[in-house]
Amino acid sequence: MTMNKQTVWLVTMLSLMVVLSAYYIVTGPVEPVDQSAAKPDDLTKEGNIDVNIKTVEQPAEAAKQNDVKETLDKANDDYFVAYQLQRNTLRQKETERYMQVLTNPEASKEQLQEAKQKIDQLMKVDKTETVLEELIRKEGYSDAVVVTSDSHVDVVVQSDKLTNAQAVKLINLVKQHLNVSPTQVSVAYRP
Repeated sequence: MTMNKQTVWLVTMLSLMVVLSAYYIVTGPVEPVDQSAAKPDDLTKEGNIDVNIKTVEQPAEAAKQNDVKETLDKANDDYFVAYQLQRNTLRQKETERYMQVLTNPEASKEQLQEAKQKIDQLMKVDKTETVLEELIRKEGYSDAVVVTSDSHVDVVVQSDKLTNAQAVKLINLVKQHLNVSPTQVSVAYRP
């Protein structure tokens, strides 16, 4: 019995999706970064880049626990892993949609070529995000997550505080690796 490379890849990705879904069900949903949580006094202008620094707040349920400190420490440890998992799950769903086109025997050559290009693009973005996260960690942050959408890049770093200079440095790092405008980059931090 011989298997096509695409079939093996599809089965592997579906298995990964099942594992990731199970993890997501066990850990629960992740609160997205609130874009409107910034205070007006946090908005500063530095060069041509608007810097808006904000803290990602802890979930309200955590404060209700008896051992708040332990819960918050665990939430901080799991936040970045869960955020990356959520990003990977969404990206996996997109890849699966394009894989269905690739495995469809009735798909035209144009559809096959477009699906392959989209999958290659998703893999490139995923690799770039991983490299950026590693570069950010090398800058001295405990952890980081980078999420790229069609028109925007969100960066969340683990830090007790974030200065304007640090935010500008992170924006420039993203700008260099993803070739996006600084206005398309949001930087947040989480203690």
